[in-house]
Amino acid sequence: MRTGSSRPYRRPAQVFVAVFCALSLVSVVGCADNSPVAAPTSTLPAQHPDASSTDDPAEVAIPDYETGLDLDKEEKKAVEGALVALDKYVATLNEAFSSGGQNTQNIDASAKGEALETLKQDSKELKKSRKYMAGEFRIEDRVIQDIGSETDEVTVLTCVDNSTFAEVSLGEPLPERDPEPLRVRFLAQLDSSDWKIESQSLWSTPCGK
Repeated sequence: MRTGSSRPYRRPAQVFVAVFCALSLVSVVGCADNSPVAAPTSTLPAQHPDASSTDDPAEVAIPDYETGLDLDKEEKKAVEGALVALDKYVATLNEAFSSGGQNTQNIDASAKGEALETLKQDSKELKKSRKYMAGEFRIEDRVIQDIGSETDEVTVLTCVDNSTFAEVSLGEPLPERDPEPLRVRFLAQLDSSDWKIESQSLWSTPCGK
């Protein structure tokens, strides 16, 4: 595996508590919902466009990224595929969670393995508890950290503001909170001919470092 900066990271069990405690996701044991309760409204937020659309990769804009790795042509192609997959995964996550776990028909188009199972389970829990994700899960500051030796895995470090989304009862708005930037590590893997997100974890180094 091609390796960038070597920094310790937390185990997945610790990761989901830190990143998704605001959502009280079912995969997190002991994660309490401490979000303040706001006055309810009557409707869910507007739905996002279908994240499963099969756009031609050549027509998809590649997000800006940084890396300390010396990438060859095949590695650059892998990075571009992984970044497009990451954007689709984030769109899928937002669509599923903002709908209260209702819009999950195509979640396997952008996720596999641990990431897919977490999306499925968390969506079920949101639907069961009649809650949804207010706000939006957004990623910034993409840094390519590792590339698999077979060019079939790409590790991307990003920055996520944990204050821009929260689990709330249906109809309630996003609570106001101070910014809480977290460094999150995504692993993208090549699945046949498609790139998908396999897992995510919290990186120990803060955003901007």
